[in-house]
Amino acid sequence: MFMIDLPLDAARLMRFTHRQGHRLTAGEDFGYAAHAWLAATLGEQAPKPFRLLENRQGLRMLGYANQSIEALTDHAHVFAEPDALSVCTWSDAAGKSMPDSWQQGRRLGFEVRACPVSRADRERDVYLVAVSRAEAAATEPPTRPQVYAEWIGRQLNKEDAAQIVPNVIDLIGFQRVRSQRHTHATGGNKHRSIERPDALFAGELMIENPDAFARLLARGIGRHRAFGFGMLLLRPPRQAD
Repeated sequence: MFMIDLPLDAARLMRFTHRQGHRLTAGEDFGYAAHAWLAATLGEQAPKPFRLLENRQGLRMLGYANQSIEALTDHAHVFAEPDALSVCTWSDAAGKSMPDSWQQGRRLGFEVRACPVSRADRERDVYLVAVSRAEAAATEPPTRPQVYAEWIGRQLNKEDAAQIVPNVIDLIGFQRVRSQRHTHATGGNKHRSIERPDALFAGELMIENPDAFARLLARGIGRHRAFGFGMLLLRPPRQAD
């Protein structure tokens, strides 16, 4: 697996998306635009999960992919249409190989942008689900950070991949964002606007099952990973192993 770093031109990305029949609306993030651009430029080789980072220097996409940056660059230049190809400054794109194996018991810091939702009859913010349950039981509702920390813990513990290090998980950012979903409805293709929670976490984990952790890293956590959520960015732990 490879980590890929793609520098993107936000204005060209917006123009590309507009030519695809979609205009970004006020308060909408770049998730749908990035999803559409990846599909048009890299197809099945596109990084997933990925994360968009915006700063004064512009827009960057970090992602995990099965192909090297050289292979992805070649694919884009051979198959992408000019307007899609021009969104990325391919000469400045970079990549690196990720470790082939992980050590059980290793402690790692991490940061992840996630969409903490659950699906029963419909998709809902897990915090709002917890509040509704507390109200129904006439008990004190939990806090948003508490609910989200428990949700992150469950995601990391799938297949016994990893555990949150106790008391080392912080909700460092939260907002509600509007995103577009492309649907195939009667009468033609349509776009549907969806509001969802956008939470940024920083914490530490302990690897329990190395193979399961490798799969978790490649898959990402939570829903909407194709739209910029769920990529685990690894950091040095606060304390040495």
